[in-house]
Amino acid sequence: MTSKPTPLPHPKPRRSQDDRRETTQRALLQATIDCLIEYGYAGTTTRIVADRAQVSRGAQTHHYATKHDLVVAAIEFLFDDQAQHFSEAFEKVPSDERTLGRALEELWAIVSGPQYAAVLEVVVAGRTDDQLRVVVHGVALGLQQTITDLLIRFFPEVADEASASLIIDLALALVQGAAVSQMGGFGAPQQVIAITKGLSAFLTPDVLRLLVPPPESDQHP
Repeated sequence: MTSKPTPLPHPKPRRSQDDRRETTQRALLQATIDCLIEYGYAGTTTRIVADRAQVSRGAQTHHYATKHDLVVAAIEFLFDDQAQHFSEAFEKVPSDERTLGRALEELWAIVSGPQYAAVLEVVVAGRTDDQLRVVVHGVALGLQQTITDLLIRFFPEVADEASASLIIDLALALVQGAAVSQMGGFGAPQQVIAITKGLSAFLTPDVLRLLVPPPESDQHP
């Protein structure tokens, strides 16, 4: 009785050029974020990033010619990822738990994470780099708009975008300040967040109307 021949394994499908390009770019961007966290902005170089990403220097310069290009793309990538993470995380929260306090928890989970150190490095570097500062402001506004849109969607009592923007401005200022305290090892960031969560319960429609002044056209002399 003759034995059946062992079937040959199916060859793996070849990855397209677009797939390879996306994989290389993602590796470079994540490596840039890791280097910003580990070495800071000044210590991050294109060579270190290429080595961390296990990508040749030629491939690195093909996708991102300079350190500035790398850092800008990495920060855009990071802010987009944070916005998506916040949206997905809050979508999973049961409807009866979708409170401003819970939203603050999700925001704190992002800002208090290790990757936020990369954002702070670039924010500080942008103080003396006009091009970098413009990019950071732009992507930060994108994250803020995503959170504002979710706030309006899930909290009908927030009647308009002005009210939502004010709440988000306040929340971001507090959690970002707490994040800086936590990374610097000073202050009481966890206590600040706990107090802020408690205060969020008092942001009722009436309080919001007091906090957000009407547009100038609606004000009477």
